[in-house]
Amino acid sequence: EACLLAAAAIVGANNLTIIAMGKFGGRELTYASDLDLMFVGDDFRAAQNLITVLSIPSAEGVIASVDARLRPEGEKGPLVGSLEAFEAYYRDRAQFWEIQALTRARPVTGPNQETFRAIAHAAWSIAGRDPDLFDKIDGMLHRVRAERGSGNDMLDFKTGIGGIVEAEFLVQALQMRHDVRETSVRLAISKLANIISSEDSALLGCGYEFLRHLETVLRRWRNTSASSLPPDPIEQRKLAIRMGFKGREDWQQAYESARADTHAICGKHFVG
Repeated sequence: EACLLAAAAIVGANNLTIIAMGKFGGRELTYASDLDLMFVGDDFRAAQNLITVLSIPSAEGVIASVDARLRPEGEKGPLVGSLEAFEAYYRDRAQFWEIQALTRARPVTGPNQETFRAIAHAAWSIAGRDPDLFDKIDGMLHRVRAERGSGNDMLDFKTGIGGIVEAEFLVQALQMRHDVRETSVRLAISKLANIISSEDSALLGCGYEFLRHLETVLRRWRNTSASSLPPDPIEQRKLAIRMGFKGREDWQQAYESARADTHAICGKHFVG
C-alpha cells in the first residue's frame, strides 16, 4: 500500500480516488497476489501511468501486478469512472457477484473516499435484503466449480468443497444479510460470532486461517500463484514440514478437518 501511495504521488494522481478490492481491500494479500484496483475520477492518464509504474519490469522485478477488471463492465468498461457512473451502475446494471465484491471495497486515497464508501455500502446492504440472497451466492459457488472443470476436488483448496472461496462466499453473504461492515474476511468471521455462534465462528476462522497459511507457504515454495496441492505424497510431506508439521499424516488430518468444518458450517446456510 505504501508503494501504491508513493506511485500515485509520482504520477500526480491527486484527483483520483483509488479503491482496493479483493484481498488487497481486506488487507489480506498473500505471496504472488495481484492488486485489485478501481479508479474513481476523470484522470485516465494518471490511472494508466500508475498501473505502468507499479507493474513495469525492472532488475528487481515488479512492484505489483495490477488487475483492474473488477471495475464496472470489466475489461469492456472505462478504466476510470465518475462517482455518478459507479452509483448508477451498481444501482441499475451490476451483476450480483459485482455487488458481493463490494463488501471488500476499501478506498485507499483520493478526494471521494467517503462518498464511494457510502455508495458501495448502500449497494451491498440493499442486495443483502434479497430473500434469495443465499441461493444466489450458492449458485455462484457452483458456477465457480463448474468453470474449474474436472479434477481432484481435495487437491483444490481454493474452489473445492470446504475451500477458501466457499468460506469467503458464506462470510460475504452473512455480512450482506446482517449489515456487517468489514473488508477483512478474517475480522468479519470474528464479528459474525454472535450471528452464527461463537463455536462456528471459531471453527470457520481456524479453517480459513489454515488454508490461507497453506496457500502462502505453497506459493512461496513453488514461486507460483497456484492454489491446489501437489498430488505427489512426497511433495505433500515437504509442504507439511514447511507448514510446521512433523510429517504428512498430521498435516493431512488438519487439512481434511479444516475443509470438513468449513463445509459443514456453510451447509447450514447454503443448499450444497
